[in-house]
Amino acid sequence: MTTTDCSACLEISGLNTYFFTGDGIIKAVRDLDLRVPAATTVALVGESGCGKSITALSVLRLVPEPGRVVAGEIMFNGEDLLKLPQLEMRRIRGNRIAMIFQDPMTALNPVLTIGAQIDEVLALHRALTGEQARQRGIAILEQVGIPRPAQRYDDYPHQLSGGMRQRVVIAMALACDPAVLIADEPTTALDVTIQAQIMALLAQQQRQRRMATILISHDLGVVAQNAAIVAIMYNGMIVEIAPVATIFAAAQHPYTRQLLDCIPKPGQRRQRLLQRSNDKHQTEQFSAPFAARGEHIPPMQQVADGHCVRRWS
Repeated sequence: MTTTDCSACLEISGLNTYFFTGDGIIKAVRDLDLRVPAATTVALVGESGCGKSITALSVLRLVPEPGRVVAGEIMFNGEDLLKLPQLEMRRIRGNRIAMIFQDPMTALNPVLTIGAQIDEVLALHRALTGEQARQRGIAILEQVGIPRPAQRYDDYPHQLSGGMRQRVVIAMALACDPAVLIADEPTTALDVTIQAQIMALLAQQQRQRRMATILISHDLGVVAQNAAIVAIMYNGMIVEIAPVATIFAAAQHPYTRQLLDCIPKPGQRRQRLLQRSNDKHQTEQFSAPFAARGEHIPPMQQVADGHCVRRWS
């Protein structure tokens, strides 16, 4: 993998995030390694429940109870985010590292205007208030393609369409010019035309701001058009990572190939993806047919330049 500016990279090493429940330990993220270069989009791909969103929440130290990060390091600008005091982490969260959440209607406060919610971000991280915050808020709404931004600034979330609400959430994430942007299913519940507009907007903003971006998605079509590097997740672990063209042309892991085989093609019947294990305890083995031989998880091995796969035979 190449990078144009290592100083703004996010590098995750040996990340383990567990949920300690009354029924046992759920290993949501296991031994995850991921490097996100500046000005590059890295996609985390996998079915629902594989650990994509928990990985993102782990980066921001927002894992809900009873979960917690139990091991690993998350390096950003030479600092391990997991070792920072809470006050320092609050200065980074939403400022240098921002996140676009899946559902804009739940991400936005229904009783506050759009402007008030953007103002809160600017006041916390940029010490902007009053007219300065308003002008900055209107400018960022205009940058993300919202028509009549001065009017929309005073609107409430329910007065906007789904696509406009998603643009507002993007505006809030970009308000402080983050170095890293995490986009968690940013086009969920949007029609295909609006999906394309939102992804084009994110790509444009990334180029202008040279952000490192983590794109979380289960839509391989969106990933193919917008990511440079793809990491395939299964049962809390990355099983394959490679440049996007390599994943689609020369996937090595059987789970990756099954995901690709699920892409609909006109005139062809496609096989269903084999069901993932529902074992609450997330045992140390993969579900068949991806199980490791013996009792341990196989390590990632490099099979080509920038292409690593978890070998089991």
